[in-house]
Amino acid sequence: MHLITIFFDGEEVIKPGELKEQDAAELAAIDKMNKVFTSQKMRDVLKICNIKRSKYATMVLLGIEGQTNIHYAMPVRDYLYDALNYASQVENIRKQHEDNKDLSGDERISGFSREDHILPVITLCICFDKKKWDAPRSLFDMFGDMDPRIAKYVDDYRLNLITPDEIEDFKKFSSELGKVMEIIHISDDSEKLHDIIMSGSDELKVKTVEMINMFAGTRISTDNAKGGQVMVSKAWKELVDAEREIGREEGWEEGISEGGDMLAKLLKILVPGSIEFDKALNATGKERMKLYKKYGILD
Repeated sequence: MHLITIFFDGEEVIKPGELKEQDAAELAAIDKMNKVFTSQKMRDVLKICNIKRSKYATMVLLGIEGQTNIHYAMPVRDYLYDALNYASQVENIRKQHEDNKDLSGDERISGFSREDHILPVITLCICFDKKKWDAPRSLFDMFGDMDPRIAKYVDDYRLNLITPDEIEDFKKFSSELGKVMEIIHISDDSEKLHDIIMSGSDELKVKTVEMINMFAGTRISTDNAKGGQVMVSKAWKELVDAEREIGREEGWEEGISEGGDMLAKLLKILVPGSIEFDKALNATGKERMKLYKKYGILD
């Protein structure tokens, strides 16, 4: 999953082979309140990445925070995650020195020597909501009016945000996550949704299809998956055919009761499995009339 390439204009700065799984549990015991306050946070993914720049190599901790909805306090939440990780790194180093008994003086009191280093932390916030992100993107965004004389002493924290609405080139993703984000982005447009599913990669992993169904509201079947892969265009076509048949039956029944076949016409226009198609099937009479007008079935 090459998420970091989004922040490097598609360049593969961090390579898959350089990623090593780390424990995703971060435990921070606040020194003076350790009997009262202990905070443990779980991340979706936490990996160590080796980023090589010219003759130097910098180790970077890459954290992934997945959001299914917009979170209006996300800068504070991610800031806390980063702080917990830094505290965890310092604590691990202290324990190593304690076991080795290799420090003295101030270094022993600190549990941290002059030669010790911690790794920088990068947290990516991935939002799977199709709506435009209108929440704060930094700590400063969360503050109210602040005196500039005070602001210069306050550290800001900026989100590294990935959201479907702001991705201009989905091809920068070198993993199937790009397909997930792209489908979420156009999920309200039934024609584009149909075209992209039928014209894209024909095989996707079962987990990828499940993510698409969850976040884009589709119902692509994974029942006929082979080797963990789903033939997406075939599964989509089967869904289209099945729901068109349902639409014809629904339209015929409504046609009898209302003296017309407007629903059948509407369902023929819409892409089966799309949000708009399901909305048409389950709409009230008043809601359906709006759809008839929207799609030119009624003037």
